[in-house]
Amino acid sequence: MKKDRLIVLTDAVLAIIMTILILELEKPTTPSLKAFWDLRQNFFACFLSFFWLGSLWMALNTLWEKVEKISSEIIWWNLFLLLERQEFSLENFMPSKIPV
Repeated sequence: MKKDRLIVLTDAVLAIIMTILILELEKPTTPSLKAFWDLRQNFFACFLSFFWLGSLWMALNTLWEKVEKISSEIIWWNLFLLLERQEFSLENFMPSKIPV
């Protein structure tokens, strides 16, 4: 496999996860500061997750510059990494049972 194909796959998966994070964010019922404030925990969690994924993307870009040859081991580790990251996009579908 060419390095460019793995980079494009990784970028696409992370972009989809980040998009789902934003799209699944609950919108305030009324356009008021109180309604926004009531959802502050959701917005803060989304903000943190989005920027954590963004920093992961930046770190991966730095790592890809150092990789010369793509082995099957690198492919599997990358796929595992992407599988683990999809947890962020499912958080809205499977909320935690732990009270916040």
